[in-house]
Amino acid sequence: MVDSNDSFLREVKEEIDRERLENLWKRYGTLILGAAALLIVSVIGFQTWGWMAKTAAEQAGAEYQKALQSVLDGKPGDSDGIFAELSKDAPKGYATLAGLQLAATLIEQGKTAEARKKFDELSKRSGVDSLLSGFAALQAASLRLGEADFTEMQNRLNDLARVGGAWRFNAHELLGMAALKAGKLDVARSSFATILGDGDAPPAMRQRAEFRMAQVAASEGKAKAETVKGNAEKSVGSENTKPEATKSEAGKPEVTKPEADKSEPTKPEAANSEEPADANK
Repeated sequence: MVDSNDSFLREVKEEIDRERLENLWKRYGTLILGAAALLIVSVIGFQTWGWMAKTAAEQAGAEYQKALQSVLDGKPGDSDGIFAELSKDAPKGYATLAGLQLAATLIEQGKTAEARKKFDELSKRSGVDSLLSGFAALQAASLRLGEADFTEMQNRLNDLARVGGAWRFNAHELLGMAALKAGKLDVARSSFATILGDGDAPPAMRQRAEFRMAQVAASEGKAKAETVKGNAEKSVGSENTKPEATKSEAGKPEVTKPEADKSEPTKPEAANSEEPADANK
């Protein structure tokens, strides 16, 4: 009796579950099929995109190697067009590398203005790795070192010179050289001292910083000597401008007084002692 009741209850439960599933399918079946189809399409699309990205990367890599070989063969003109196209259309990694290489070949050809413009563009391009964008900004600043004023160099290098930056030592070196050129010796000394005071600075850069510090000291000594000389000349000039002492009697000739005759006056000669003969005798 118990077994028959259990069997009956089980059949009833199965019937209820089947009815629930049918109702759920009628209500949500279309949505379930749509979600499944979307999932399948997404998977296929992702796989297709991955295949296309891999193919594009392989093609870009082959083109990059071809252009680079032209540079190594001493034919930079043949590679300029390839690098330019890769810089625009290749995947981000190869596009950045191609842009940097294009700027380098432009420098070799003496086209520094075009190279600097390319470096500036790469340093501001979105999605570029911070290490590569910083390198591009540093190269652009180095090409402006001999022409730009100190304010422009500060604007270009301040962010790169921040503590912990990957290019901070290079930025401080360029900033110190710009300050030395502009006669801002305090700023130059501070920049080179920052390099010398950091144990992580490369040895070669520390040597250059020591040499630049010697230049700063020489410039300071020269400036001090010129200041002392200027003050001395100014002092001498002020003394020369004083009026001459006026004469007591201007324009009056000096009268020379005769010296007093110290000798006694000459006495007349004594008369002859013999009296003349008397004419009456």
